[in-house]
Amino acid sequence: MTDTTPFSGPSPGPFSGRAVLVTGAAGGGIGEATARRFARDGAEVIVTDSHELRCREVAEAIGARSITLDVGDRAAIDAAVSQAGRVDVLVNNAAVNVLGSVVDYDPADWDRVMDVDLHGCWYLAKRVLPQMIERRAGSIVNVSSVAGMVNAGREGPYAAAKAGLHSLTRTIAGEAGPFGVRCNAVAVGIVRTRFVERNLAGLAPEVERTPLRRFGEPDEIASVIAWLASDEASFVTGAIINASGGWYMDR
Repeated sequence: MTDTTPFSGPSPGPFSGRAVLVTGAAGGGIGEATARRFARDGAEVIVTDSHELRCREVAEAIGARSITLDVGDRAAIDAAVSQAGRVDVLVNNAAVNVLGSVVDYDPADWDRVMDVDLHGCWYLAKRVLPQMIERRAGSIVNVSSVAGMVNAGREGPYAAAKAGLHSLTRTIAGEAGPFGVRCNAVAVGIVRTRFVERNLAGLAPEVERTPLRRFGEPDEIASVIAWLASDEASFVTGAIINASGGWYMDR
């Protein structure tokens, strides 16, 4: 489960002096765990989420800044990036998933999933990359999914968006690398989030397909994200890190 230990204020850490913007950071899942992790590691965290009240509450709890943001809205992204100012680390975590067959899928739902899960990630990167390139330093971590690597039944747009996000990650890494900016992705398996809890009956059998015989926890993914953004991973870029407990293994 996500660590909800009361925050005691900024402390020296590996991200001291760095501003970290996390999207989808107030939903009680990976984004919130990631925001808490960076705050504990000394970063100036910018919590963004489409839910204004939760966004403000999480930010206040960890001593962070709060910006309400719908990642599927480019005008909102423009405003958020302007308000954020300096961004040393961008964590593209916000995502939506609507289940359904390809044949019956509502086009509006398809467009919404793509806008948040892929188009918004590109546009946020586009907006923060110039400042990173100018400073010749920065890191982008895209939170993806193993759904982008397999036949993800009833998750057509989500899987397509995540596969596209893998390609986008490599493209950004190739273009920004010469300027000292890194971009990586974490392809997660089944992690205990609100979405998983709501769909537990259908997902429970997947535990038996997972070598570690359990679902992942948000804090575990937050640790991978923090490592990728840290100086310890300074020679890692363009990587898609599989964090699925072995549910998916590269072949």
